[in-house]
Amino acid sequence: MHHRLTLSPSHPVRRTGFGLLAAAVLIGTVAATPAAAVGTAPSGTLAAATAATQAEVSAPTPAGDGFRVLPYLMEPSAESVDLVWFSETDEPGSVVVDYPGEGTGPVSLTSSPEHQPLLGYTDAELSQDIKGLEKGSWLKGAENYKHRVTIPGLTPGAEIQYTVTQGAETHESTFTAGPGSDWDELRIVAFSDTETEPYGRTEHREWEQSPVNGYTDDSLERPGEGSAWAEKFGHATRYGSFTLNYPLDQDTALQENLKHIEAADPDLMLIAGDLAQGSGYQPAWDEFFGYFAGENGDLASRIPVLTALGNWETFAAINGGYGTAEDQSPAVISRNKYHSYFERTGDGADQDNQQYRGSYYRTDHGPVTILTLDSTNGVPDEDTGTGELSGEIFSGDDSNLTEENLSTDTQGEFTVESYTEAFKKVFPGTTDADVDLPNFNEGTAQWAWAQEQLKDAQEKDQVVLVQFHHAAYSNGVHGTPPNHEHADNQSGVAMRAYTPMFEEYGVSAVISGHDEMFERSWVDSDGDGKGFHSFDVGVAADGLRGEQLAQNEEGDYEPIRFNTSSEWMAAADAPETWTERDGVLQLEDGGLHYGHLQIDLKHVGEGTEVTLSPVYVFPELDSEYNLVGTERRVYDDVTTFTVDRDGTDEPATPEQPVDFTDNAPGSQYYAPVRWLQLEGISTGHADGSYRKFDDISRGESVAFLYRYLDGTAGAGEDFSDVTDQASFYDEISWATAEGVTTGYIDGTFRAAEDVTRGEFVSFLYRASGAETTAPEEPAFPDVDVNSAHAEAIAWATSQGVVNGYQDDKFRPHEPIHRAEVATVLSHFDAAATE
Repeated sequence: MHHRLTLSPSHPVRRTGFGLLAAAVLIGTVAATPAAAVGTAPSGTLAAATAATQAEVSAPTPAGDGFRVLPYLMEPSAESVDLVWFSETDEPGSVVVDYPGEGTGPVSLTSSPEHQPLLGYTDAELSQDIKGLEKGSWLKGAENYKHRVTIPGLTPGAEIQYTVTQGAETHESTFTAGPGSDWDELRIVAFSDTETEPYGRTEHREWEQSPVNGYTDDSLERPGEGSAWAEKFGHATRYGSFTLNYPLDQDTALQENLKHIEAADPDLMLIAGDLAQGSGYQPAWDEFFGYFAGENGDLASRIPVLTALGNWETFAAINGGYGTAEDQSPAVISRNKYHSYFERTGDGADQDNQQYRGSYYRTDHGPVTILTLDSTNGVPDEDTGTGELSGEIFSGDDSNLTEENLSTDTQGEFTVESYTEAFKKVFPGTTDADVDLPNFNEGTAQWAWAQEQLKDAQEKDQVVLVQFHHAAYSNGVHGTPPNHEHADNQSGVAMRAYTPMFEEYGVSAVISGHDEMFERSWVDSDGDGKGFHSFDVGVAADGLRGEQLAQNEEGDYEPIRFNTSSEWMAAADAPETWTERDGVLQLEDGGLHYGHLQIDLKHVGEGTEVTLSPVYVFPELDSEYNLVGTERRVYDDVTTFTVDRDGTDEPATPEQPVDFTDNAPGSQYYAPVRWLQLEGISTGHADGSYRKFDDISRGESVAFLYRYLDGTAGAGEDFSDVTDQASFYDEISWATAEGVTTGYIDGTFRAAEDVTRGEFVSFLYRASGAETTAPEEPAFPDVDVNSAHAEAIAWATSQGVVNGYQDDKFRPHEPIHRAEVATVLSHFDAAATE
């Protein structure tokens, strides 16, 4: 059914926050026009921001006549979605929405810009020097105006086109409305800890490695001190040991991660906190939106982004950090800058407590309900620095954790009292009832709201996901509570208070970050076989941390492993394999990398099949350690389960074949060969081996394609050397019937001969049914554009299926190894899946 709308530019559709906060008081010296200087700054606040002299201060760029932040989707529902964007002038913008179907016609909307003085630059930001960047080159204009309109009248599953005009600029995009009851498949991508900032354009983070399972048996060791790797990317010291930096800087890491996310075409994106490297630091927000709705990408214009507050959303970086006990205004400003971008006031927010500005909220997307909670503060307050703790100090793992010694807070940087007092100073005329900081413990508004929403979602047979920032179950650096012998002052353990509630109402998975690991835990606290998966997905683009370590009696560092629910950790369960190629050490597989969690839901009978895939972005480097590209890979911890009204059953471990005897985990080509084996494409040889580096025959290569594509024997043309009793007769008949091969001009197929690299790519190209034009330029210098395989090789290269050799050649006439066939097929499968 299509909805006819009667809206006009004179009646803008928009949603605004509290008028009280629209004219925010600025803390510290902010570079803005006099019209932006609303209120006065409390004395002593952000002293660093006012220390620079005028000569040291950079000027913001002149106000642009267009977008400061491109349009991004907010508060999606089956009926409507909000569109938000920012400009640097107060000129209204216009939106034209094209609904599908005849007779609907375009609808025009007009925005009412709202000035956001809280987003102005401080003197500290204008005077900042960043290593490797030209001073001030990252700055934008001085002013920020927020535009927000509601696009109503959506039909479930409809593709909506829209055009936004702001000044001299126009942005066109599309999105798909949420699904209805007839949904088939959905995909959600989740990650955390993007922690953007201009310095991320040049910074390479430390790359921790497991001290107990760092390498596969046949691996060489990492490059060491003084190596070309260390010279190029830098190094650090972690737990007293030399530690390499990762080969991707944070800017490249996020761009590559988002490139693979875009290829996966998700319906929703979840970001479980720590979006910017300090919410009170405006260049960090400029950088964030540059990736999602700006110069580096516009994914958020097409795919709704559901965000959670993290500890960095209460941190002002160079503008005073978290503040002090005497003046917590930096934390207040930081949270409210986040609200400027991501305030939620629709039906999904707590309508009875609008002062929290949608810090916690519900999103329904077809069969999925997603609860986003605010884990940034709990009560009673705790602080390891002052010794203010809620439970007795204990040691060991979490089997010693009880209701009596369970911690109650996730940070020791500020208290409810200090935050409340600062809020009232930042926003004069407000009272305690206006404060935007919700606590999360039992007895609070957030707790009661969460329980009500979970009960409702269960009654509606929804698949329920929950996200919040501080990982409750983790073996990372924040994995132990503040009252543990190895205490942490920003631990997420206090969020375990929700575990009984999550189990009672059938939550399927909990998504968090904070510890900057990739870890999955299975939580079943009452032992009834039903529980939920808990993830740390804090590997978007910032740190790459390993487990939390502590010194033993001998002085050696070893993992604490507080979290006994842990099932898998990339840092500990994906050992690295290093080999020497072209005279330098190269990583072949394994290790902790940037990535994301892919959540696929499939409608199966009366239930929903959920598949959780930990995806990582593997960097491919040349012999000088320059980045050639990145490859989408999946860690060996894909989990599939079915959800019904009673919740999520403990995942059964499927019967899987043992690894080929010559394909040990972490060895070269392990991942594609293991994939080939699990897909049933090859069972290997009788002795249990695969023989990765043997050549493969034409007959066997066609058989691999036949099995991969679930072929059935065809009535293809017979070859003189392939009788109905010959090996691979069915497979070769299928290949000729499908046009995969025509054999030789003498009527033979020559099944026993080695297949060449060019021939196999041509087989795959024809089998795929892809259509492309003949290349005008050769894909490789040794592949003539008029050669028999040129078109297929150009197609395979464009799809990321093949890469060629380090010398930029393809060598189309050389035999292809069995391991290379596995790699090409796995690359093709990944490209087809995306």
